[in-house]
Amino acid sequence: LISLDAATGKPVWQVLTVDSTKAYSITGAPRVVKGNVIIGNGGAEYGVRGYITSYDAMTGAQRWRFYTVPGDPSKPFESKAMEMAAKTWAGEWWKYGGGGTAWDAMAFDPELNLFYVGTGNGSPWDWFHRSDGQGDNLFLSSIVALNPDNGEYVWHYQTTPGDDWDYTATQQLVLTDMEIEGQQRKVIMQAPKNGFFYVLDRQTGKLISAEPYTYMNWATGVDKVT
Repeated sequence: LISLDAATGKPVWQVLTVDSTKAYSITGAPRVVKGNVIIGNGGAEYGVRGYITSYDAMTGAQRWRFYTVPGDPSKPFESKAMEMAAKTWAGEWWKYGGGGTAWDAMAFDPELNLFYVGTGNGSPWDWFHRSDGQGDNLFLSSIVALNPDNGEYVWHYQTTPGDDWDYTATQQLVLTDMEIEGQQRKVIMQAPKNGFFYVLDRQTGKLISAEPYTYMNWATGVDKVT
């Protein structure tokens, strides 16, 4: 991640945002929010653990890092969110990386002070190999809301629990206000690879609707209650 002087193009600071011994890539643009430069990474196909990191825009100093999947459960978890997520995994997923890279889908709501991230596929893709075919595997294929000031978890919605098909939720996130059943709602919308078009309450993460936008045969529908 390189900061340039806008007038001269000369580098101001640069920081290596990934472990260069692993097969990470960065194919998505950083986002600038409240003095933070926030960037994710790719490489879930090759055995890495996903995360996004915030750096001070002026100095390049790391402010926070949010992992999208849990690491080795024999070691301390980085956050309560990772402790919660680990309960949805099985087997020895951390040896394979876990995946969940957040490389492109990001959006910010300044009024709610929420930063939204769409996460990718598991590493490896095969749920039965990755997690013994058990659990939802949070936060793979999910929309996650974070506090941009400290990177703390606020809410999540998983579009494809126990993803076994590379049905990432890394497509663009659209924020808008719309009238639904006579009420104005603040919503976040996404059309991920699983074939459903999602409308969520962007303050709470509550599902408003999920309807097919193309042919699919992996699911018969999304139960709005459960």
